[in-house]
Amino acid sequence: MRLLEELFTRIVNLFAVIAGLLLIAVMVATVVKVGMRAGLGVGIIGIDQLSGTAMVYMTFLGAVWVLRQDGHVTVDLVLITARPAFRRKLVLINSLIGAAVCFTVAYFGALTVQTSIERGIMVVQAIEIPRAIGLIPIPVGAFVLGIEFLRRALAAARGADANDNNEPALGA
Repeated sequence: MRLLEELFTRIVNLFAVIAGLLLIAVMVATVVKVGMRAGLGVGIIGIDQLSGTAMVYMTFLGAVWVLRQDGHVTVDLVLITARPAFRRKLVLINSLIGAAVCFTVAYFGALTVQTSIERGIMVVQAIEIPRAIGLIPIPVGAFVLGIEFLRRALAAARGADANDNNEPALGA
């Protein structure tokens, strides 16, 4: 079980690194595009389209790392004032709902990717790319996020903090 946890942590960290690198790439590409447009009067075709696709990747690949770091928005007023046992129940319920939503999104996302591949659907804009390329991170990221929600639910059911065996949250 420890090996699976280590593997999962490496996947989560890899997704976070990919999301971070994509963020930097989008920023640099946008600055270069604006600079070329202002300085040379020419732009780069497809930067906006690729940036939009990169944002989908950043969102779905980075979400699980943010959840693991307790970086998602929470209603702290309710959690801080709740007794520890009730707080764990709230985290358990929230995590189970989150997992159910994520696995549903992953399932239907995978069906959509499969349909896009089978039908050869292309996104026709400045750059013509297969639609599936922009959709792939949705089922992958949602599935991994669902696993993280289940991990948090198990930790709450055991009476532990979800981050007991991992790096501390960013604010800690």
